[in-house]
Amino acid sequence: MEKLAKAISIVFHPLLLITLGTWFILDFDSIYHVALGTKTQLIYLLIILMGTFILPLNAIFFMQRIMSTDISVYMQEKRDRRIPLLISAICVLLTFYLFNYKLGYRAPHIVRGYLLGTAASIVLASIVNLRFKISLHSIGLGGTLGLLIYLQENAFFDLRPIIACWILFSGIVIWARLYLHSHNLTEIYTGFLSGLTLIYLIVRL
Repeated sequence: MEKLAKAISIVFHPLLLITLGTWFILDFDSIYHVALGTKTQLIYLLIILMGTFILPLNAIFFMQRIMSTDISVYMQEKRDRRIPLLISAICVLLTFYLFNYKLGYRAPHIVRGYLLGTAASIVLASIVNLRFKISLHSIGLGGTLGLLIYLQENAFFDLRPIIACWILFSGIVIWARLYLHSHNLTEIYTGFLSGLTLIYLIVRL
C-alpha cells in the first residue's frame, strides 16, 4: 500500500497539476476549444510543462549539486520546501510573464490568470510554510477544482461529471498523503480550501 500511495503522490505532483489544469482550459472552454488549433494548444501545453515542471525540477537538482546539500523534490519536511518553493514560484512567474507580456493577447486570458493564481498559491505556501506545513498536493488539487468550477460557466458541455471525478481523485490523493503520514487533516483541508479559493477568484479577474 505504501508503494501505491507514493505512486499516487508522484502522478498527482503539484507541479504536474499546472499542466493538467492548462489542458482543462484549452480543451473544456467553449471559445479556446474552437479558436485554438491543435498545434497551438500543444505548443502552449509544452511551454507550460517546460516552465512549471521540467525547469523547476532541473533547477532544484542543480541547486542540490552546487550547494552539496539534500534538497528533496518530495518536500516532506518544512526545511525541504524553502528552496524548491522559491524556485517553483520564480519559474511559474517567468512562465506567466511569457504568456502575459510576450504572447499577450494571443495567449488565453484564463491561462494567464491560472498561472498568476498558481504563483500566488506557491507564494502563500512559502509564507505559511514558515510556521505550518500546509499540503502542497491539496493546494494543487483544490486549485484545479476551483478552475473546473469556473470553467463550468463557459464550457461547451456539462463539466459536473468531471468535477465529481476530480473530487474523487482528490480524495484518493488525500488518502495517499495521510497514509504516508505526510500531513494531518488540518494541513490537508487548509491547503485544499486555499488553493480552491485563490485560483477561482484570480481566474475570474
